[in-house]
Amino acid sequence: MVEQVSDYRQILQKELTDRCESNPRYSLRAFARDLKIAPSRLSEILNHKQGLSRRAAESITRALGYGPEEMEYFCDLVSLKHARSVKEREDAKIRVFKADFEKQKDEPFSLQADSFKIISDWYHLGILELMKVKNFRHDTKWISRRLGVQIIQIELAVERLCRVGLMKIENGKFMAIQSNGWVPGGVPSSSIRKFHRQVLEKAQSAIETQAVEERFFSTHLLTVNRSDLPCAFKAIREFQDKFCVSLQSDTEKELLYCISMQLFKIVEEETV
Repeated sequence: MVEQVSDYRQILQKELTDRCESNPRYSLRAFARDLKIAPSRLSEILNHKQGLSRRAAESITRALGYGPEEMEYFCDLVSLKHARSVKEREDAKIRVFKADFEKQKDEPFSLQADSFKIISDWYHLGILELMKVKNFRHDTKWISRRLGVQIIQIELAVERLCRVGLMKIENGKFMAIQSNGWVPGGVPSSSIRKFHRQVLEKAQSAIETQAVEERFFSTHLLTVNRSDLPCAFKAIREFQDKFCVSLQSDTEKELLYCISMQLFKIVEEETV
């Protein structure tokens, strides 16, 4: 189902992001191939330098495998932006309004969905923290290289962070409005789990690729009573808070690191 949006480009950007996440080797060029348009044209469309005709929009929806309702919604968003006829733009506006009204009854979207996306993908918080590093460059290509994330994902992440008010861009300069591990309220557990899986994958990569003097891994196995768990969880949270505060200051830093701690059952309980 196509979600409620204000610009058809958001639909294309989300589709591209989803494909990149499913296949890290997927690219803008591959997406253009699948949509049967030139990569340069797709890039200009996504960057608001070119528009689409309704006929071209219909071709794209067929390539995406949309049903009749999704096709009409996407094409109406295109007509709303680019139709030459005032009447055609007004008719498209009415249809989009009606479709959005129906979606709002069942699917609250916009900032809430952005918040869920931010916490489910680690690089959003990575961008905010990277701004504190010495010689930070206000350039998505540079951020992409430093974080090891595709540039299209970084560009979309920057837009998302701006929409929810966590950063802003003034005169080409990126500014974090809030950082320090911000987490929105009401985030689904699936988003939290995805975030932690990504962090554990980064740790797995680090243990293989980073020098011992640049990383720290430590593991202990211990027996505990169930009644001790609340105090144990609290102690870990307090340690992490104190640890981060002890290393943070207003001065610029050299490196971006991640501290991640886990406490979990290593043996399942017996059942009678």
